[in-house]
Amino acid sequence: MFKTLPEVQLVANTFTEIDSLEEHMDLDVTSTSAEDISEFAGRACYQSFHKPNPDTKHSRDYIKNIIEQGHESVLEHGSASFYITGVSRSFTHELIRHRHLSFSQQSQRFVDEAESEFIVPPALADLAQNSPAGQAFNQAVFTAQSAYADIVSELQEQGLPRKQAREAARSVLPNCQETRIVVTGNHRAWREFLWKRLAPGADAEIRKVAGMILGELHDIAPSVYADILKHYQL
Repeated sequence: MFKTLPEVQLVANTFTEIDSLEEHMDLDVTSTSAEDISEFAGRACYQSFHKPNPDTKHSRDYIKNIIEQGHESVLEHGSASFYITGVSRSFTHELIRHRHLSFSQQSQRFVDEAESEFIVPPALADLAQNSPAGQAFNQAVFTAQSAYADIVSELQEQGLPRKQAREAARSVLPNCQETRIVVTGNHRAWREFLWKRLAPGADAEIRKVAGMILGELHDIAPSVYADILKHYQL
């Protein structure tokens, strides 16, 4: 019934057509698709496909320079999509503040929450189940789930459609209810998310998930996220 570990799955990311890009510039054999499209976009602005500057000849040096100069708009041409599970409604309330990301979240009106799981906040995860705080958390969760089931049952007995019964009953569910969400963003938007949500003052659950997302993003675009990885020493 309780979960403490979220799951982050990369389900899609931008892949470029190599032949199309190579019509304009030589590609770095060590670069990834996300890096290639960002470099291509940047060079298109100045028509510098011939790579006149030896300091930025290699893709990762070029992108590093672009980030240092603050010209991150070229990072918007590549994107990544994640399916995130084992997270709470508290987490998604924080997540959706990042308006440059796109979201598709599990519906509480259509999905039966009578046997759903609950996310234990990091601060409570290390406490014994029989501690006062642990007992209070457990009791609140069991009470809410029982109330949810009773409300759905009674409303359906009165003839209300299942969707409307669940719609009303969800009002008693706590913020720790597990939810699932698909999130897509371009690499500039993901950088903005990571800088804010890996910070020490960020919510503990979202910091944990942000670290997992950073690991996946660094794999597909190392030069785009190298500075964030170094800054937070992850």
